[in-house]
Parts: sequence; C-alpha cells; structure tokens
Amino acid sequence: MPRKILLLLLCCLLLVATPMYAQTNCADYQLLRENAAYELLTYNQKDKQTGRVTYQVKDINRNDGKVEATIQSQVYDEKGEMATEGEFRIGCDNGSIWMDMQPMMNQTPMGDQQSMDMTMEGDKMLYPSNLQAGQKLEDGTMTMEMKGQGSAQSMMTMVMKITNRTVEAKEKVQVPAGSFDSYKIRYNTEMENRAMGMKMPGMRMETVEYYVPEIGVVRSENYRNGKLMSYSVLSKIK
Repeated sequence: MPRKILLLLLCCLLLVATPMYAQTNCADYQLLRENAAYELLTYNQKDKQTGRVTYQVKDINRNDGKVEATIQSQVYDEKGEMATEGEFRIGCDNGSIWMDMQPMMNQTPMGDQQSMDMTMEGDKMLYPSNLQAGQKLEDGTMTMEMKGQGSAQSMMTMVMKITNRTVEAKEKVQVPAGSFDSYKIRYNTEMENRAMGMKMPGMRMETVEYYVPEIGVVRSENYRNGKLMSYSVLSKIK
C-alpha cells in the first residue's frame, strides 16, 4: 500500500476514533443521530490537500441508555478517486465513548489493491466522560492484514500501536466547520510492517488532536521528529 494512502487512512481512523463528546446522556451525542454525515479534509505539511474522507451513519441501536452505530466511510485521494471504503462501529456506554477497532475493510480494494483482501482488528479506543488537563487515556493497538484475494496467505501485516495518550490543555481551534473550544490531546503512534513474513521499515510519529465537546476531533496533526507531516480538519457536519 502506498505510504501516502496509508497515512491518509491512519489519519482518518485516528480522527474517527473520537467522534463524539462523552456526556451523561448518550442520546445527546450529535454524531450518533440517524443519517448524520460529516467530512474531513487532509493536507500535507505544505498545506496541499491530499485527500477527503466522508462518513455516514447507517444504523443506530439504542438499548438501556447505551447507543451503538454503524458508520460507513469513504476515503478519497488527492485526485478525487476513492482509495478505500468500509464500515466500523462506534458507541456510548455509561457516558463513555468507544470505537470498535475491528472494522472490516471493503473486500474489493481499490486501485493497485484489486488483488488483495484487507481486514483490520484491534482494541476499543475509549474516551471517558470528563476530560481534564493532565489526564492519561487508555492506549490501543490495531492490526491491518492484507492477503491474496481468495487466499489464506498473508501478503502484508501492519500493526499500529497508540501510546502515551495525554490531555494537555483546553484551546480554541479554527477549522472549516467553525471555531471551537477544544481539548488538546497528544499521543505517540508506531507502525510495524511485515511483508511475506519479513520485517519491513516501520514508522513512528506523534499526533496532536483537538477534541470538541458534542462534536469530536475537529483537527488532527501528525509529526515526525518534531516536524509536521500532515494534518486533517473537519470541513462539514450535517
């Protein structure tokens, strides 16, 4: 998988890992509404747009104060062509937000991945009901595996580890979707890659995200060795 597509996919997954604000009443979450939709734009360090991501709430299940939803995602590259699509689950339980990191990606991958099947599985990313500066959040691990189409043979495996998640401060942030008061959260991401069983060069980066009550992460920035690599912003909510 080309690195720029991988970065785009990772950025999108990290953004949707916190799509809501954790309150006491799960029914109040803006992005757990029927037919809700939102859009993210991704950019490189030179402010050139590198992609676009759309999300659509497909179905919602409410039971005993808990809420779960299926989200359909579509990731587009800088040319406006679809790079990948898939579905994943998000939910609210006791005022805390979780994302099921076991999404099954579309089994008919796009572009140069037409001969590959891709699956993803991992931990649930959790966000507690009351965020505050200095708070430590739970880490998470996600595994992406690509196999030859119709084959059990693993062609490539990528493991993403998210560690040292810390709420740093509250800050105002401006994005295309508006101006918001946000929580600034920082964490480390490490990618481990294997191709045909052989270990390949991995990738390490630091991520800063801006989380807004009742909306979620409206901006996410990826750094390597202290230098900005890419960022994503929330552009539309409806």
